[in-house]
Amino acid sequence: MSLQIEESLMKVLKDVGPPPSAPLAAKYKRSFAFPSMNERVPVIITKIIDYIVRDKKNIIQNFGENAEEEIKAVIGEISELKNHLQTAKCFQEFSSDSPDTELWNSEIRNRKSKGDPLNYYESDWLFSECYLYRRIKEIFATKKLLCNLDPFSYQKEPVLSQSIEDLGPHLRRLIDQKVFDKDHQLSPTDIKSNLSYLIKCSLWANRMDMSLSGGNTDVALDVIDLVHNWDSNILVDHTDQVSSIVLGKDPLDVVDLVTDNGAIELLNDLILADFLVTRCRVKKVHFRVKPMYWYVSDVTQHDFHSTINIISRHSLDHYKFFGTRWRSFIDQGIWEVSSETFWCLGLPYSDMARVDPAFFAELKASPLVIFKGDLNYRKLVQDRNWKTTTSFSEALGDFSPVVLLALRTCKADTIAGLEPGTAENISKQSPDWMVSGEYGLIQFNSGQ
Repeated sequence: MSLQIEESLMKVLKDVGPPPSAPLAAKYKRSFAFPSMNERVPVIITKIIDYIVRDKKNIIQNFGENAEEEIKAVIGEISELKNHLQTAKCFQEFSSDSPDTELWNSEIRNRKSKGDPLNYYESDWLFSECYLYRRIKEIFATKKLLCNLDPFSYQKEPVLSQSIEDLGPHLRRLIDQKVFDKDHQLSPTDIKSNLSYLIKCSLWANRMDMSLSGGNTDVALDVIDLVHNWDSNILVDHTDQVSSIVLGKDPLDVVDLVTDNGAIELLNDLILADFLVTRCRVKKVHFRVKPMYWYVSDVTQHDFHSTINIISRHSLDHYKFFGTRWRSFIDQGIWEVSSETFWCLGLPYSDMARVDPAFFAELKASPLVIFKGDLNYRKLVQDRNWKTTTSFSEALGDFSPVVLLALRTCKADTIAGLEPGTAENISKQSPDWMVSGEYGLIQFNSGQ
């Protein structure tokens, strides 16, 4: 950070951690929010600029010669956004005709009327970070030709290709073991064991987060092979409670699955969803994806369908087996995919009943909602500096009536529902355990 930027932020930064139960914010230098907004996010923004400059000819070829002027404007506006971030400029309202514009502007006006600070460091981290990604979207949404350009696609596509190849042995094992062959009978013990394994695969695949890595496209080869080695790193494991629901005597009309990252994480989510409708008492899985590109690698409708299409067209049979199945699930309505505006607002889920009561009622009526990933978890627990032994239901606030399962690897310094002494013991071994992605949660809320 330059001296000029350092001086402009000096008045708002505090060399302490966030107070107990307070929302996380980048103004606290002894919190993960500070290096995230101060170091990681600027790198992500710079990579967007580099991509547009480097790929300018291809962009013009795809969007037309008149796109050149829009490219210049985009580069200038993204550079300005980076400056606003690094100098803690005040948030501005949005002007595009996007479906969420008025919701964002209403929240900004509401905070302004209450005298809340409206900049990247003093505002709560959740709102600030989401605002930044929405601002990136705004830059493109206000362009005539480039409005549909995904500035993260160049990072997502190679990761997806590599993830598909890396997952080949795992897919082949599942076929060889006839896990998804309904003509092959599995004992209740085997079904429960496979369910537990696939939940863990879905959990640990969440380690691959491109927004956390600043857009690094390296893919770990051992995510699935080493799943069983990480059992001791699961801080809360409510697999039994979830198993009793999806394997119970009463069939479930639907399980909602709120996705996080694409590539290897989405692939493992698809495998888990396949198992739920094939071997468990689940009639349907409803995937909830993002309505726009979000946090670099979050799943959109395009990402979801593109992943299945690529697998179904693969030259090897074990890929085609799954790709064909998954496409048929969508065609038959066994799987549904939708994208709701609320997922890309900068609000905790405890605000959903106030902002979108109809959507809250829909999720509340679901027999089980699975939330994937760290950002979803942050929104679930209101992104606050909870005492680690605070009950999960208390941290959920007004969202606690929803029956849910959170599958999350820890990448932010907020957590709830740990047993006394757990956090202290882990801190001795791994001081950065809350943000390293090496510890995970399989955390259930009964909705009671």
